[in-house]
Amino acid sequence: MFELVIITKDRERVVYKAEKKLDVELERQRHVRSLGEGVAEIREVKAGKKK
Repeated sequence: MFELVIITKDRERVVYKAEKKLDVELERQRHVRSLGEGVAEIREVKAGKKK
């Protein structure tokens, strides 16, 4: 699982999650092209134990 995180000043916000990295990369590019505030970063989320 991958997530797109937008970092603005001292705040981090997860704005998108997907199984495929390509889907998250496309969303990151949309953020960059929109000239939105903050830095977009892709992070890989490790699967935790399910209860």
